[in-house]
Parts: sequence; C-alpha cells; structure tokens
Amino acid sequence: MSNGRAERIVGAVPVLAMPFDDDGAIDEASLRRELDFCIEAGSQAIAFGMGSESAMLTDAERAQAWSLAARHLDGRLPLIAATAHASREGTIALTRLAQECGATCAMVNPAPYGGEQLVGLFRDLSDRVGLPLMVQDASGNAPAEVLLQAVDAAATITCLKLESAGTPEKIGVVVEGLRQRGMLGDGAAREITVLGGGNGNLLPEELGRGSVGTMPHPALIDGFRTVCDRYAAGDSAGGLDYYQRTIAPVLRAVIVSGAGSAMLWLQKTLFQRAGILHSTYCRRNALALPDWLMEQVLAHLDTTDLSIARRLRAKSAH
Repeated sequence: MSNGRAERIVGAVPVLAMPFDDDGAIDEASLRRELDFCIEAGSQAIAFGMGSESAMLTDAERAQAWSLAARHLDGRLPLIAATAHASREGTIALTRLAQECGATCAMVNPAPYGGEQLVGLFRDLSDRVGLPLMVQDASGNAPAEVLLQAVDAAATITCLKLESAGTPEKIGVVVEGLRQRGMLGDGAAREITVLGGGNGNLLPEELGRGSVGTMPHPALIDGFRTVCDRYAAGDSAGGLDYYQRTIAPVLRAVIVSGAGSAMLWLQKTLFQRAGILHSTYCRRNALALPDWLMEQVLAHLDTTDLSIARRLRAKSAH
C-alpha cells in the first residue's frame, strides 16, 4: 500500500502497453518482461494510462495489473495509475484502489469537468484520498488559469501532464504561474513538475517551454530519456538533433498512416518481435501500419542503438 509520499516525476516516463494473451486476458509474464525492459532502458517512472487501454479494464483487472507492477518495481521507480472515471465518485474510488494496490501517484483526466467543478474534483481527491496526484490535461477542458487554481486548491497535486491542443504555449504559461508561486525546481517547499505527452510528437517544443519530461509510448523510452537528459543539461541543440534523427522517423510513420490507434499496434508489434510480449492482442481497435511503413520503421530502428533495436537484432540472429 502506498504511504502517500510524493515522489518527483520527471524525465522519460513510459505509458505501458497492456499485454494480453490471445484470448484477451492480462498476460502477467509479458507485463513483467515489459516492466524489466522499461527499467533497463532507463525509465524514470512507470505509468498505466490511456495507452495502456485502462478504460478497457475491469476494476479487478486494474487491481491485478497495478498490484503486479508495484510488487515487481518494489519501490525502484514511481508508479502512476490512471484513475479517471465518468463520475466524481468513481474517480475517488479508483484513486483509493490505486493507493491500496501500491501506486505512488494517481493520474486523473478531469474531462468533461471544467472550471470550479474541475478544481473541486481535485480538492475532493486531495482531502479524501491523500495519494499524490497528476492532472492529465488531455481534452482541452482546463485552461492554464484553471490548472493553477487546482494546484492552489489541492495540496496533493505534484505533477501536471499537459497534452491538449497548443500544449507548448500552455506549458509556458503554467510554468510561469508555478514559478510565481515558488513551486518550480527540486528543493522547492512544494514542487510541481510539468510533463508533456501526446506520444512525444511535440517534445522539443515542450521542453523548450519549461517541461521537465514526457510520458510517451514505451518501446523507444531510452531515446526519449536521452532527449530529456540533453535538454536538462542545457544542450537543447543536441537534444533536438537526437530527437529528429532517432525518434521523429517512427512518430512520422504513425502520423503518415493516418490511423490514430496505430501507435498502440506498433508498440505491441515491436515488443512481440523482440520477445517481450507474447501477443499483439488489443482491446481497442488498433489498426496496423501498412507493410511499407512498417518496413521503414524497422529499417530505421536497425540504424540506431536503441534498446528495442538491440532486442530486435538479437532476436533475428537466432
């Protein structure tokens, strides 16, 4: 069970691709292998989110996956669980469940709430559960000023994940608001970190506007870590160059495919080919990349030293 202690969420935080077997049940062995891959690749926290098909799980399956991850991580990394629900009461209940399962942070997308309802939701979560909270702004229903009001009202908010339209501009405004409140930087009396999302498509711009990390898909997580580390060290030019050479070609292939769910299919396919997942089964309608785009992705990865590329080469050699 989580003790409610806030852990600093920064850097490269993968949102796991939920492993299922061919019949659609959670595949625990594959989940352990995926966790090990993420740890070995340098992940700075682990998350279950929309990309984990969380909305497709029963409460019992959420508890199964969250508890397994907490036991497997054994305190080595922060564990973030998505606990949004269509109702306020459901969100509170799922956040309590995440705490009981050992999560160290609850990620809550407050849509469709806005304004005072949104602020009130996080105030209630803070008062009634006490688990550190991450606000997930994925639907554009939370202007910067409302996000800052939520931070003021809910003492357990420790992180913001911004990934709605116009994210880099919003990040800049929110970061400035946090700076004025004395809530930026490791060592602040109460630090709030700001991360981006959205598959990492706008990562350089987000980091340039004050984000301190990203929560993308897991297969390329060491590449995302390299970009975040270079920006944190003041080498934005090196970070941008690495991003464009190593990560962008994979993101572009998904965008070119025109299928919004293709990223989930790609993650599971790469992990299956690398021997990490047993099956590519998805509960969402995840469309495959066309063969010619998949060939481009594999050819590109083979030119890199990413962890997934090394796994793929080792697998093909046997």
